[in-house]
Amino acid sequence: MKRAPGLPRGLAVCLMSLVFVPQLALAAYVPALPAIGRSFGVGPGGTSSSLVGYMAAYAVCMILTGNLADRYGSRRVQLTGLVLFTGASVLCLLAPVYEVFVAGRVLQALGAGAGTVISRLWVQRALPEEQRLPMLTALSTVIAVTPAASPPLAGLVVEHTSWRALFAFMAVLGAITVGAVAKFLPADTGTAAEAAGAPAGPVRPPGGLAGLGRAYRTVLANRDFTVFAGAISLAWCTYFTFTTYSSDLLQLQLGASPTLYGALYTLVITGYVAGSTTAKRLGRTRSLEFVARSAAAVAAGAALLMPATVRLWPHSTLSIVLPMAVCMLGVGALFPTCQAGMMRYEGEYAGAASGLFFFLQMASGACYTALTGIPGSPDASALALAIALPALSLLLLCLLALRSRPRAGQEALTAASAGPVKSSSS
Repeated sequence: MKRAPGLPRGLAVCLMSLVFVPQLALAAYVPALPAIGRSFGVGPGGTSSSLVGYMAAYAVCMILTGNLADRYGSRRVQLTGLVLFTGASVLCLLAPVYEVFVAGRVLQALGAGAGTVISRLWVQRALPEEQRLPMLTALSTVIAVTPAASPPLAGLVVEHTSWRALFAFMAVLGAITVGAVAKFLPADTGTAAEAAGAPAGPVRPPGGLAGLGRAYRTVLANRDFTVFAGAISLAWCTYFTFTTYSSDLLQLQLGASPTLYGALYTLVITGYVAGSTTAKRLGRTRSLEFVARSAAAVAAGAALLMPATVRLWPHSTLSIVLPMAVCMLGVGALFPTCQAGMMRYEGEYAGAASGLFFFLQMASGACYTALTGIPGSPDASALALAIALPALSLLLLCLLALRSRPRAGQEALTAASAGPVKSSSS
């Protein structure tokens, strides 16, 4: 992968590693859910709480990181987050009971999520505009590829060794990334500006809780922000519901091995990557509203077809996976489209807008799965319904609230592509 112009190779790789860590910690863990449940004596479906806890903590980390970086410096915040992630990985590795394991997962998310924000924050502040796109494209590629490539490998590890080996690897990865950040990531002052060849002036936080409240009220009053934030949140609910419950369903009920589940999960993520690529191409000639409406129609159509396929082929893993892969074509197209739509807000609280946007996306998945509360290991029909509901709501929102308008600022779509545990990019 080519480095971005103006960035030393070590720094470019360092920034890519910051978005790789949280994606791996989520995607590689999913095939291990049934094995973790057996290890701790947790019943089918009980391990979903660790996924919900991870995503809720990830959402909180997203909204806090930018403000902490403004106050204490992005390098210091990033190092602290990675040290926390490394220690939490060790805690998960050695956890004697399930409650300790869940606490470790929450701490993992609080540490790993910082990289999703810091990587983009550093690029935005330290690089001149003409040098940002190559690095943002590299970050988006890492976010898209990691969830597609890691589940099959994680499935092999779980099947032939132990789920604890995954967390041993995460601990080693965290320690290596701490070293990379300490060596290659400059402080966000003049040092960073000199390394990137561009000035990096200080960015002040809005000013305490009252200032943050004023910022969020201003941002939420912007129609583009609220509509596109709502759309990406509903799209994320569709994807995260599948991620939360599909491992137990496909492995425990339908007999897929961890390795096969990893391959099936990769098929679903491949739909996302194809959708994201298609959105970037469409965005060159069509409005964001058109792309969003079309993507929502694809996602909703496939999701609404799923209840029928699981009734026709109740014992087939493909009855869930194939419609979900098509659904992810729409979800993958919506993610960069919604991020580009949010970027239409260019007021004084742009930083707060970005943090709030990704917080709403991540928090929506955790809240929705907690509210649906599918007991135990759900059957295919219950999961299909839980996936279809936010997809249908997404289509209605896009049809009713998004009307085409002149293509102002469409170039933002190319720079806004990101992955399913995006965080910031996500």
